[in-house]
Amino acid sequence: MNPEIGRIALNIGILVLLLSIFSLMIVKRDSAEFIVDVIVIIITITFIVLLVYDVKRQVKEELLR
Repeated sequence: MNPEIGRIALNIGILVLLLSIFSLMIVKRDSAEFIVDVIVIIITITFIVLLVYDVKRQVKEELLR
């Protein structure tokens, strides 16, 4: 993956995570929006973890070459 694409993807993931956490404070706990917001937070955290793992794996491969 191109480092610029990785950085842009990480920035977008962090932005979505922060906006989801902020909106989580606004919605009511018993609403459907709360459930959707929690699902988005879980998906975004998974995306960020996979992205960081992939970048670290690529750096490790480059160092071994």
